[in-house]
Amino acid sequence: MRTARIPASGGEPARRTAGAVGSSGGRMSMPNAAQPNATEAMQANEPAPLGFTVRDFLIATFYHIRLVLVFAVIPLVIAIGAALTSKTEYTANSLLLVIVTREVNSQNVTDSGPSVMTIEGLKQVESEVQVIESADVARATIEQIGIDRLYPPGRLAALTDLFGTSEDRMDKAVARFQASVRANVVSGSNVIQVSYTNSDRAVAVEATDALVRNYLSYRRKVLENPTAKILKLEVERFRNDLATVDRDIENLKAKAGIIDFNQDAVLAANQVDSILQRRRQVAEREVAVTAQIGEAERQLAALPDSVFDFAETTDALPGDEDANTLTKLLVSRDRIAAQYAPGSQLLREIDKQITTVRARIKARQDRRYSTDRAVRNPQVNYVQNMLLSLKVEKDSLARQQVELVEQQRVAEQRLSLLRNAETPLIELNRRRDSLGEGFREYQRRAVAASIEETAALSRQSAVRVVQEAGGAVVKRSLVLPLLAAGVFAGLLFGGAAGAVASALRTSYITPGEVERSLSLPVIATLDADSEPDEFGADAAISTSATLLLDTRIDDAPVRTVHLLTPDGDDSLTHYARLLAEELAGQRQKRTLLIDLATPSPYPLTAGVMEVRGGISVTGTPVPNLWALADIEKSPLLDIRLPLAEGERLMAELETAFDFIIVCSSLQGASIITQRFCQLADGNIIAVQAETTRQPSALHLRDLVVESGGVLLGLVFLNRRYYLPQWLYRRA
Repeated sequence: MRTARIPASGGEPARRTAGAVGSSGGRMSMPNAAQPNATEAMQANEPAPLGFTVRDFLIATFYHIRLVLVFAVIPLVIAIGAALTSKTEYTANSLLLVIVTREVNSQNVTDSGPSVMTIEGLKQVESEVQVIESADVARATIEQIGIDRLYPPGRLAALTDLFGTSEDRMDKAVARFQASVRANVVSGSNVIQVSYTNSDRAVAVEATDALVRNYLSYRRKVLENPTAKILKLEVERFRNDLATVDRDIENLKAKAGIIDFNQDAVLAANQVDSILQRRRQVAEREVAVTAQIGEAERQLAALPDSVFDFAETTDALPGDEDANTLTKLLVSRDRIAAQYAPGSQLLREIDKQITTVRARIKARQDRRYSTDRAVRNPQVNYVQNMLLSLKVEKDSLARQQVELVEQQRVAEQRLSLLRNAETPLIELNRRRDSLGEGFREYQRRAVAASIEETAALSRQSAVRVVQEAGGAVVKRSLVLPLLAAGVFAGLLFGGAAGAVASALRTSYITPGEVERSLSLPVIATLDADSEPDEFGADAAISTSATLLLDTRIDDAPVRTVHLLTPDGDDSLTHYARLLAEELAGQRQKRTLLIDLATPSPYPLTAGVMEVRGGISVTGTPVPNLWALADIEKSPLLDIRLPLAEGERLMAELETAFDFIIVCSSLQGASIITQRFCQLADGNIIAVQAETTRQPSALHLRDLVVESGGVLLGLVFLNRRYYLPQWLYRRA
């Protein structure tokens, strides 16, 4: 079993996951790699980011800056336009006091039942608010003030009037008036504050006063006789509900075929029990008949077929009619002879027939025939008849059993139907009883409420005006709130657009995203358009080489590294060449570079090509560095090569070279790539910034794991920096 252990930079070993391990497992120890930055060098022991940071948020924002700005500017422009077109509004306020007492609201002058309140306590105050905001009160106020004065026609009014009527205009005015009216109950009191907002101060005050007056007038009209009407409606509703319940009961009884439920239930249960008893009797009789048939067949087999009480011998043959035929022919000849002359044709024909019959009779008399007949045993016939009768009875019993099963099924269905109808029928009867009681009670109260009509006409209003509308007018401008709302909405929409774009993005732009997605550590990061002699690129290559040389798998150094990428460009090849040159030139390691990701070969010298460990290699301008020369002449790269032979050739390569770097891409993935995933000591995935898609990277990682390879980590290539330098230092 191969396990992984990574020592910390301070010297003491510290356990840390170094990437996904294949199915074969693996013990691997490797130090923490330094990750170069465009502005500053990272420390060698800096841990990889584990979560989403502020820097990641800023990078994603600047990456989608155009989309964020577009969605941020749209609500800001809308808010600025709304602020420029908004008008100063005036709100006039009026106060109403609602008096809630038993004497004012009592309608039970006849004392024929419990006291019925129109609206009780604070509920009455809340109901007054609904009356103030009603459409009838608003329509009366608009007609009193004038629709043109409240809402002057706009520039497009003539055009809109062509497609509408005066009723449509009034309906729109009522809706706008209700939206401008506010009626609220002052907290902890029975005072109602009525407010109306308009761009004209005088119109706002006049409309508020007219609204209060129309409300008081409409309230008096509404409270003339509400109780009697409500009670009559309730009586009618109870009557309809009772009729509905009665119909439901009748429908349920008709559907279940119920006349009297209790009697039907008893009859159904008795029927099921009776059929069950009959089935038992038929089963018992069927067993008895089967036993009788067996006994009769046994006795029939023991009886002899016949008894020899007497025997009979006769020479008569069955169907012998010659004598009768001769008699008929003689009679016919006498008749013909009397009618025809002697020697006629008919006489000659009948004479021939008579001669033939007599010859047959004479021939039979010369031969003697005898027939012996034996009488059968009468007991055999009796037993056979009884056996036939028993078999008929057995067949009848089987058919009776089938019929009884069908009758039992029908009876059980009937019993189940009654059982299922019992609960709904009980519930409907209970509901009918409850509705009957309510119907009688409301009918009695409706009669009593009709007497209260005269008393309700003489009662005084329970609402008093406390403050006129002209006493409290508030001026309000929405310019600053609209601008603030536009700024907030711009930030919100821009952030949402950036978040959605980041969520839909499948490529990587930071090393942290790759680490979180693939659960692998970043070994090195190369910036876009970086030169090999730059400090950041040279530090990344040197760090990668040191990391690979210090890595141990099962206490053995890493000798073969497989670099894979899901993309088809030459970025991985560039990194592999730089790493190979670092190992060969700076570390003095005999290094072999096997480039399978690009058709352009490494700049080779004019040396002689030779085969080592199944690979055709040749020298390069860099000392101690060899490269793949010809794929077709390399046995290790043959797709028909067995895995065992590949392991042997790989062992020869590791003997010939100190370090082997294999470079391949997912687009050229084949059995050779999967073979190197297993043969290599470790695999490293190369991810291209803004190019490599997350599904491709995950697929490549799973391919390595399924092939049995060990994942050391990943390299992040062509990284770009979207934030200003000062933000990178502070974020």
